[in-house]
Amino acid sequence: MLIDGKSKLPIVLLMTVSVLTMVVPALAETISFQQGVNGYDRGQDTSIRWAYGVNFGDTADIDSPHQGDSGAYELRNTNSGGSAILEVGNFYHRVLGGIGSSLSTPEAGPTYRYSKMMIRFRDVFGTGAGQVSPDTPIAKATLKLYNTFDLGAEASAGAAFLGDTVAGPGGVIYDNPHAAPKMNAGRIAAYPLLSAIKYGKSDGPAVKGETTAEWRKRAKERWAAIFEWGMLSHSNDPVYMAKLGPRDVGDPAVGHFSETGEEIAPGVTADYDSGHPGVVEVFQDATEGFKAFDVTGLMEFITGEGVLLMVELPDESALPTMEQNFGNAYHSNEFGGANASAEDIATRPILVIEFVPEPGTVALVSFGGLLLLRRCRI
Repeated sequence: MLIDGKSKLPIVLLMTVSVLTMVVPALAETISFQQGVNGYDRGQDTSIRWAYGVNFGDTADIDSPHQGDSGAYELRNTNSGGSAILEVGNFYHRVLGGIGSSLSTPEAGPTYRYSKMMIRFRDVFGTGAGQVSPDTPIAKATLKLYNTFDLGAEASAGAAFLGDTVAGPGGVIYDNPHAAPKMNAGRIAAYPLLSAIKYGKSDGPAVKGETTAEWRKRAKERWAAIFEWGMLSHSNDPVYMAKLGPRDVGDPAVGHFSETGEEIAPGVTADYDSGHPGVVEVFQDATEGFKAFDVTGLMEFITGEGVLLMVELPDESALPTMEQNFGNAYHSNEFGGANASAEDIATRPILVIEFVPEPGTVALVSFGGLLLLRRCRI
């Protein structure tokens, strides 16, 4: 306001405070869950692992009916919960196959190894520190698994490993070429598990209370695709044998009926669903390090009963060789065991959840205060 234009009195401009209030969306926040990090200890994983030798019973002099040998060390349980490495895929095991009585021959081989993995993260949602609120919208969820060298024939067989040489019929001693650990590549799929399993705490053959793959749910049901081997019509087909274990939705009851049509396990239901919209199918190369799965569409499963990881073969006739396997091997939640180093823990499975918190009201205040311009006397 001009008080006196002639007396050269000060001119005072009075400016008001301007306050702008806006409602803006908050940025997404991220929480990671990893066994042994920030107090989290509710991760679980386990696997089904078994071997299969073609032409079971063959010798140089005897041509058997070629029924094969399932050689199952873990097919009928899920006791790999104590393993540092979990394999997902089809692997070449050794050149020789067994013919019984601790004898082996080249005619009774080769032997292949198959593995499927289950994993889940419990207590992710809740109101406690480090948990995600149950009502929070999830923007994205990522499962990260550290790809590493497979177990190889010796480590996977454990006490059942035959050694570098084995005895054959008539006292003949054979060299026993067997697959060593290597980096592998494969197209891995993550499917939702539809029923509960017991995640074993040991590594190896069945332990009381952990025999859950053949007899699961308190010994009331079996894995759908497992039954007496002599009744298999494809018992010398190593590709077919790789399909044993959990049964998919819509599967024509593989292993559910005998060759004569007799129902083997009445009431068996599907174990997983490959047609679920959240299914992940991704190729992972043979490099070491974390590999990612976008499991946003599988959140209720990976934080519930779990998800099943298995390999998709490049074609229906693909068989692993000594040089090339199909699949990956991952560090488990147990990597490093009780004496795990910080480096060990850092490579355990990780579930990364990105979520959107409640929108926030942010006040943006723009002001000059009382901007006082003084015009001095001349």
